[in-house]
Amino acid sequence: MNRRKLLTLLGTLPAVAGSPALARTAREAARTPEPNPVNSSGAITVLNPAIASKLAERVPLADRLKSLEGKTIYLVDIQWGGPDAGYDLLEVMSEWLAKNVPGVKTVMRRTTGNMFTDDPGMRKEMIDKHADAAIVGVAG
Repeated sequence: MNRRKLLTLLGTLPAVAGSPALARTAREAARTPEPNPVNSSGAITVLNPAIASKLAERVPLADRLKSLEGKTIYLVDIQWGGPDAGYDLLEVMSEWLAKNVPGVKTVMRRTTGNMFTDDPGMRKEMIDKHADAAIVGVAG
């Protein structure tokens, strides 16, 4: 059966079926019934996924590196999930790169502030030290 048809039969909108924001526990579902998407006039209520505000200017991605040999890669932990959540993963990545690509230099850094703040100092450091690439780690 087609997934869209199945979700429609279940009374769920396919566009929002996988949204964690709409997930409810069994206890919540038992207390409050799911609202019916069909109102008394027979119309169906849907969400408009269009963005009302202006989109950010698009900038093309940098070209892919031909090789990692002799390159400097910054491994950046943005502290999503706490100060140690992503750092452990980046340490393992650094060890793997050292073992499997011995010519690569990795630099481990944590952003200042938290996952939602900008870190212009780190960007400046990466530019000044001629970083070839960055892997931004998200874990948690």
